[in-house]
Amino acid sequence: MKRKFGLERVSRWLVVLAAWSWAVVSFLNQGDSHWSVFHLLTLTALLLITEFFPLPGHEGRVTVHFPFLFAISTMYSTGVAGILYTVIVLSVTWVMKHSLIRAAFRTGYIILGLFAVQLFLERLGDDWMASGGVAWPALTLIVVVLLYEGVGKGIRDGIEYLRPRPRKALMWRNNWRLELGAALLSLFYCLAYYAMLHQGRDTDPWAFLFFFAPLAAFAVLSHVIARLIRKERKLKLLFLLTTHINKDLNLKKVLRQTLHPLSTVIHYHYGIGYLLRDGRLYPVVTAGDVPEPLKRQSHPLNRGLNGWVASHGLPALVHYAQTDPRCHTDLEDNEEVRSMLAVPLEMDGEVLGVITLGKNEENGFEEVDLHFLQVLASQTVVAIKNARLIDERERRVVAEERNRLAREIHDGIAQSFAGVLMKVESSLKAFDTQPEQVKAWLEESEEKLRHGLKEVRYSITALRPSPAAQIGLIPALTRRVEAFEHETDVRGIFEHRGKQMPLEPELEEAIYMVCHEALSNAAKHAQANKVCVTLIYGDEEVRLTVEDNGVGFSLAKAVYKAEAQKRYGIVGMNERAQQLGAALHFDSEEGKGTSVVLTIPIGEEEEAAVHAHSSTFGG
Repeated sequence: MKRKFGLERVSRWLVVLAAWSWAVVSFLNQGDSHWSVFHLLTLTALLLITEFFPLPGHEGRVTVHFPFLFAISTMYSTGVAGILYTVIVLSVTWVMKHSLIRAAFRTGYIILGLFAVQLFLERLGDDWMASGGVAWPALTLIVVVLLYEGVGKGIRDGIEYLRPRPRKALMWRNNWRLELGAALLSLFYCLAYYAMLHQGRDTDPWAFLFFFAPLAAFAVLSHVIARLIRKERKLKLLFLLTTHINKDLNLKKVLRQTLHPLSTVIHYHYGIGYLLRDGRLYPVVTAGDVPEPLKRQSHPLNRGLNGWVASHGLPALVHYAQTDPRCHTDLEDNEEVRSMLAVPLEMDGEVLGVITLGKNEENGFEEVDLHFLQVLASQTVVAIKNARLIDERERRVVAEERNRLAREIHDGIAQSFAGVLMKVESSLKAFDTQPEQVKAWLEESEEKLRHGLKEVRYSITALRPSPAAQIGLIPALTRRVEAFEHETDVRGIFEHRGKQMPLEPELEEAIYMVCHEALSNAAKHAQANKVCVTLIYGDEEVRLTVEDNGVGFSLAKAVYKAEAQKRYGIVGMNERAQQLGAALHFDSEEGKGTSVVLTIPIGEEEEAAVHAHSSTFGG
């Protein structure tokens, strides 16, 4: 690994050394020029502006500089153009606090591209230019631009392949639209520059300023527009994450939804999402050019920048990773990293994980990137918290359902079976002496077994997923009434009135479960020959009524008896209604039947759903 990195670095410095040496020799051997120093200062100032405002590509390193360099080369010498460009690029890089090493390599392959153009013009291009007409000069300039782009970008991308992990995203083929656009713009300006020099137009410094100023203005405007687009993308990304991230309960997917889209607004070479378990950080999501060891390796709290962020619960923005002691262990795993950005995933004072971004360039992140990543991390934490709460709620619901089932089995099925067992034991003892009594006991046992079998079926039905969620509320209630009629031989009637509307799933489940429990109670206690179930959709409420013509009961006695015998059917229905803000009413007297009424008010969300449903189906 290090050997291959060494070959790549040596190749880069050989390019820089060759280019700078060639530029110095050309500068020393140049002849006299009739162009003034003011022309040179004008072109230098415009070139400086262009370099300060790069186009949004290759991490902000694409600039339309060739028309300026071509003009300086033809007016003075390639050496002057190369030295000026080197000074400008290194100065801008120093001011922006970026990597001087990468900037030096950039000047190297660009200067070599200029010298390739110079050799072509000396051997063939000047003769083509002198051929007259328009076609030959135009062809010459086309070859000039292609040669410059091919040599410079070819050297850059070729040396990139010497790396153990080539950064293909930075190569010409993956940015061909932007590179091609810059090349076409350069060709247009070179053609216009040739026309200006050979058509007797004014060529004083002011003329050059007005001629090349639109190119510099285009660079500035493109740079500003790119930054505005980047801010817009941040807002859109934040909106999408806050809208969709909380709907997912998979923590790994939540981190992926946070980390992967970041590349559109924050340029990074690699990103890793860690989750903290048992005092160690485990990578669960990676993005970009992540070294293989980092994809699998967990870290203790005291290791690297990630461990520092997790242990202190503080964000970290490192511009120079090589000089920050917190990053020394990170450099062991990835020696190319130059700047890092890490924020904790913290909830209620507890660190759940860390999101880390790395870049192979010094001063690669800004304060605004840190603040934006903190906002995304907070949204991720909200999603994680929601997932935990829902998971806890599901466990509590499962526990409550188990307890309810245990109570039903103990209070109902187990009691029935215990009574049957006692009758059977008594029957065995009295079989020879009291045959009539044994027959009566067995008939009573048969009835209790049938009743117990019904309770088992009711319990099994309650354990299954709500039919209302599977097939819809109306079909589910229809099937439930039909099943009740078949199991009890009691006439069951179901009807629904009003305009059917979509309800929240928990509301539909509550309606179904209250109906289920009311029918179960009617089957056990009502001794009725008819039960009517009615569902009414109103403008402001939905009402379920389960009415029978049975023996009726005293509600106060029933509740007291249920609590004394630890039976919770009525109490459970009432609690379910209260949780949803609904009203449950029992209307019953002994000897006059029973009516159970569940009234659910329709809130703003349900009304919105109704309007949406109506507009969709032309209601």
